[in-house]
Amino acid sequence: MRKLNSLVSYSLLFSALLYGACKGDDKKSDEQSLPFLISNESALQGVYGKEIPVKIQLNESLSELVALLGNDTLKFWKSPSGNLILSINTKESGIGKHDVKFIGKKPDGNLHDQIVTVEVLSDIPFSMLEAKVLTSFPHLPSSFTQGLEFDGDQLFEGTGDPSYTGATLLAKVDTKSGNHTLKTSVPTPNFGEGITVLDGKIYQLTWQQQTCFVYDKTTLKKLSEFKYEGEGWGICNDGKYLIMSNGSSMLVFRDPKTFSIVKTIQVATDKSSVSNLNELEYANGLIYANVWQEDVLVSIEPSTGRVKELINCFALVNTIRSAATKQTPSPEVLNGIAYKKSSNTFFVTGKYWPNLFEVNFIPKPL
Repeated sequence: MRKLNSLVSYSLLFSALLYGACKGDDKKSDEQSLPFLISNESALQGVYGKEIPVKIQLNESLSELVALLGNDTLKFWKSPSGNLILSINTKESGIGKHDVKFIGKKPDGNLHDQIVTVEVLSDIPFSMLEAKVLTSFPHLPSSFTQGLEFDGDQLFEGTGDPSYTGATLLAKVDTKSGNHTLKTSVPTPNFGEGITVLDGKIYQLTWQQQTCFVYDKTTLKKLSEFKYEGEGWGICNDGKYLIMSNGSSMLVFRDPKTFSIVKTIQVATDKSSVSNLNELEYANGLIYANVWQEDVLVSIEPSTGRVKELINCFALVNTIRSAATKQTPSPEVLNGIAYKKSSNTFFVTGKYWPNLFEVNFIPKPL
């Protein structure tokens, strides 16, 4: 896609932003009275790699019409006539839901706009896997697990603080006993979220405090912090960039030195977008994500956001629920996934879970 590239389109966009597109008088019950409308608005869904046609029906003369995706101009028409078609290049737009804004200028200078949502789904079906338990380890049932990651054979854990009593912490975990061998507390009202280890530093998100704390991985001493907009949920890294979730279907790639946004992707299967992405892990070229309040994990292609695998953890979760009926606080949702490279296995747990499970992901029997 290209940036706005003419004085006319710059003027048109500026006028629309300045005057809010002057829509008032155009809102009439009869759609035919609108200067233009999107005639196939209810069918704007397609798959990655194939173009999605947007049909524009002109009901009166326009001197200019522009279609925008964010700050990018998809197409500009001078004195358009007849019925028009805008083809959305899904490899450029990317997977997910995207708002396309049309702004039309009448000969008298008045403006009319319309926003439509285009949804791009994955072009490939996902594989169905399940978590096979290899070993069960103790896990502190007092830990409201929000982040889990290995650095070599050392497991790190970050916790949250749902009662706001100062329970948020970052800790080194002895996997055999489940005990914290070294920990640092995070003062209230900070609610700890995901963690990741990169270049000798540990990054820990907070939920609504819009702060990422950075620690020395050896001493757990706080080194610095970054500010960001929105909520923080999960975080991992691909060896170069930090990858962050916020509870939506979006993943944000950030520069670890500045925390500035490098790129964003949205996540979808071939059936629908996948929201509530939570704790993250990067392993073997894929991003693994917990889906909040679901007993499943998904693996995601980092370059596109396509879901490659859906991993069933129902049996694992049911084991915890049936074995800890008298535990206080009660075990909550599946949350926490860490890849151990030396054994090529994953470790998973949940909020207030008494166990940490070493697992493999295997094809689910039909």
